[in-house]
Amino acid sequence: MGNLTTKIIGVITALLIFISLYLIFGYAPIEDTMFEVQKIFYYHVSAALTVYLAFGLNCVFSVKYLIQRKPNDDLLASAAAELGLIFCTIVLLSGPIWARYAWNTWWNWEPRLTSTLVLWLMYVGYFILRSALESDRRSVYSAVLGVIAFLDVPIVHFATKFWESEVHPERGAKFDIELPMLYTWMVALLALIMLFVYLLIVRYGMKKAQMRYEVIQQKHLREAA
Repeated sequence: MGNLTTKIIGVITALLIFISLYLIFGYAPIEDTMFEVQKIFYYHVSAALTVYLAFGLNCVFSVKYLIQRKPNDDLLASAAAELGLIFCTIVLLSGPIWARYAWNTWWNWEPRLTSTLVLWLMYVGYFILRSALESDRRSVYSAVLGVIAFLDVPIVHFATKFWESEVHPERGAKFDIELPMLYTWMVALLALIMLFVYLLIVRYGMKKAQMRYEVIQQKHLREAA
């Protein structure tokens, strides 16, 4: 993707983030029971959905790499997993802060929290595996692990449907949300998705440049030998 397109996406992303911050703190009303701490909701839930997108792309590109063995698919899978891990960390940090003030607990090992932590640990393992193996084996084994790890995503999403939860509402449960809150959340979600897209493009470009450098370096070493 061209530099101009990347810059345009970056500008749009920055604008959306600033707009979402204004809407969160200057437009959306304060919730009646949780008060100001409820505003964590806008980025907490948006980050969780962005995690689904990131790890979903990691799974897709991992499958493509296993079928076609194209290095670019491995690079995209790795970049998506990196960003997914960052957004998953945001979810795990913001959730307990919200829970502490809303439900008087930092962590209680309820289904969604626990399955999200497992998801985070699996992708930490993904990068430990990548750092421990050499090029070809690294790409294949991490692609397999990426596909396996993604199986935890639907478990996270449907956790409150499978098991009772004292913190998260059951999936599909009806709840009232004022339109200003809904509009604010939609903008926050769009902002984080655009941030993910922008960072994915940048990170993929960096990985591709690094791969080219390594190829050139190996060529020079062979010639020198």
